[in-house]
Amino acid sequence: MQWRQNGSRSFRIVLALALAAPSLSVLGACASGGGGSGGSVTPMPPPPPPPPPPPPPPPPPPPPPFPSAIAAPSAFETSEYNIAGGLSVVGASAAYAIGATGAGIKVAVIDTGTIDDHPDLIGAIVQTFDVCAATNCSGYDINGDPTTMMRQADDIDTGGHGTLVSGVVGARRQDDYTTSADNNVFNGIQGVAFESEIISIRADSPGSCARTGEDEGCSFADSALIRAIEYAVDQGASVINMSLGGEVDANQGLEDAVRAAAAAGVLVVISSGNEAEPAGTDGDGNPTPAVGMTPTEPAYIAGEAASLGRVVAVGAIGATQGNPSFRKITDFSNRAGNSAKNYYILAPGQGVVTTGLDDDIAFPGDPTNDPDTDGDYYTVSGTSFSAPYVAGALALMLQTFPNLKSKPELALQILLDTADDYTDPNPDIITGTVAGAGADDVSGVGILNLVEAFSPQGQQTLDFGIEKLTLEQVFAPSGGAFGDWMAHSGALNGAVFQDKYERGFRLDADAVARQVPQVIEESRLADFSTRADWAAGDSHAVRAGNVSFNWTQARLYDDPTAPYQEDPQSTFQMRYSFGDSEVEVGRGGSLTRLAPDVSLLNEPGAGNAFSTGGAWAKYSHHWGESLVMDIFSAEQEGRSQSGFKLGRDQPRWSYRFGASFVSDDRTALGGTLQERFGEEDRTQMTSWSLESAWLAGSDWTVSSGAELASVELPGVEVNGLWTSRWSLGASRQAGPGTLSLIVAQPWRAETGTIALNTPFAVDADGDLLYRIVDAGLTPSGRQVDFETRYGFRLMGDWSGEAAAVLSTSPNHIAGAEEEGALWFRLSTDW
Repeated sequence: MQWRQNGSRSFRIVLALALAAPSLSVLGACASGGGGSGGSVTPMPPPPPPPPPPPPPPPPPPPPPFPSAIAAPSAFETSEYNIAGGLSVVGASAAYAIGATGAGIKVAVIDTGTIDDHPDLIGAIVQTFDVCAATNCSGYDINGDPTTMMRQADDIDTGGHGTLVSGVVGARRQDDYTTSADNNVFNGIQGVAFESEIISIRADSPGSCARTGEDEGCSFADSALIRAIEYAVDQGASVINMSLGGEVDANQGLEDAVRAAAAAGVLVVISSGNEAEPAGTDGDGNPTPAVGMTPTEPAYIAGEAASLGRVVAVGAIGATQGNPSFRKITDFSNRAGNSAKNYYILAPGQGVVTTGLDDDIAFPGDPTNDPDTDGDYYTVSGTSFSAPYVAGALALMLQTFPNLKSKPELALQILLDTADDYTDPNPDIITGTVAGAGADDVSGVGILNLVEAFSPQGQQTLDFGIEKLTLEQVFAPSGGAFGDWMAHSGALNGAVFQDKYERGFRLDADAVARQVPQVIEESRLADFSTRADWAAGDSHAVRAGNVSFNWTQARLYDDPTAPYQEDPQSTFQMRYSFGDSEVEVGRGGSLTRLAPDVSLLNEPGAGNAFSTGGAWAKYSHHWGESLVMDIFSAEQEGRSQSGFKLGRDQPRWSYRFGASFVSDDRTALGGTLQERFGEEDRTQMTSWSLESAWLAGSDWTVSSGAELASVELPGVEVNGLWTSRWSLGASRQAGPGTLSLIVAQPWRAETGTIALNTPFAVDADGDLLYRIVDAGLTPSGRQVDFETRYGFRLMGDWSGEAAAVLSTSPNHIAGAEEEGALWFRLSTDW
């Protein structure tokens, strides 16, 4: 079988450019049936230099979170980038912005050879043999002389098809993206993977490129292509580009070679063919069927299971902005067909500018040729030039994300998954079907989109070694004393997170934190229904000598729709006095404190150990008339607290100094912290407190309290963690009741860090590398609560209470929406 290049017939334009740049020759192409590369030359007047293209429509702003970039994408959109034509169509600058260059990735171009002295290809060709000396062609020649590895001096491809294809893959970038490039000055072009290594393999049949007439154009034998594929695999190619194709036949030799390369871990990119022609009539008026409804051989095997997801067929779209064909599938491009549609992708293949041979070789004797012997530049069309866009994109992918090297099919799958869906409500001129949503017979998966391909996809996670968390879980606020510590710390800036393909991206933690709502869903407001039930409940007290006993039962309901509900537990308190001492035991209720407490808000976690439904006990002893000592202990549902207080009581003032020891097996200081790192939330805390009350004048009683605690969080490594809480209040008689004003701050982490085993890089095997990062545990804000309440008695047995509370920076999150509540009770006995 003889194979033809998927290039197309050419015309030539000499493009005048500013300064002393090499002349730009344009080798155009309009493909027809056979897709040959030769054709007539038609001079055309020189057009003006192309203006910098506007940003293309496909690349939307990258969705947050996006990895930290080495520069903005626009910094890479130099004159070389813009003139190439197709780079802006696929959004390649987004890949460059995160460091993608293709460095170290070998791409084998099986074609007609590549010159190595083109200004934009110097250093791009890596090869064992130096062949094709007559045309400065560097590469391995499958059909070269076994001894010299060379052909006859005149056996060359004057169209330079291999050089054109290689330029799309890896033409070197000359402009430095860190400097301002003049987009109106020609400085060559750049390839997609401008630092990749090209293995140029010449495989065209000897003498075929010089043929004229009906069989004009280079052709390739099955046996030569098989040997070329084997050579590419032996040379360590990660990607093979084959911009050629022919009619499907029964001989599976070539297809087996492609399958073998895929099995060896090589990605094979094949042009779909330029054979597409709509149905019509022949010269005799007889109907002719449409041609090109499926890819040519060997591209048609892209969808087979035996291809292991490592073979892709590539069709062509227009790359010239402003042209009606822009981002439209070209008339000449073979379509996807049904069997290959999930492994068929569209890329720029019409109006692409790339590297080529010197114009004296391509157009000998033309009076407009430039005087130098350097390679020139050409505008080309054909699926031959769509395929290297995908080959270059795969090189970028493999270089940027090392974990994909062991699973190369995943690199290709990412390009397929992130392609722009191609839709057209009009029936296709070749297949007669509509290109609809999803993969279809016309356009396959759609148009190559490197903006999306190099953005994190699906669920994004941080792997701390023992626990893998989504970014939402990592940056969700902890609540309690820690609030939004993770979002506030900024400690994870520069860490590596992974997307659903396990690719590593650099984390902009500040940007991610802004995207994750810093809101605690659970309200801290007291349950007013429960509060009302207790207010409407029954209270009783008895006293016998030195013993007193009181208890309260919340209001009970008889709900016939929900029988057998447990009644709320009653609270009780029993006190026994003997000499200068007394003992108290109880369940629920609250220990009397000098420091004031906000009543309409719950403090999560241990809080006030005696504001519980658990059991507690207290021993008090008085020395003389003023010295007091309290020893207490309490326990409820995984929480316990014990401690002591020493103080003095005087007629107009009192104070208490004490220490308490808290164990909470349910929360991390009222929030959640260890749980996100694979441990259970627990707290061990030693607290030191000072409380006081003072009768100021004849009207006001001023009270205050402050606590400072050293905290341990079992299961994680924390250092220097101290927390505080305080309250300040004033009360006085006002009319028939008492007015109270309270300002309070609940427990808040003031200092401390947590050591996080943080991924910061990915090695060549795709494994995460870790280092210890100390993250601050203090939140961004400080919650301060303001409460006013007024308790009063009216005539008879009527009593009431009114209260209002306002919480600023709830859960210690700066900028969080304020919370507030009003409470009113009026009750009597009957």
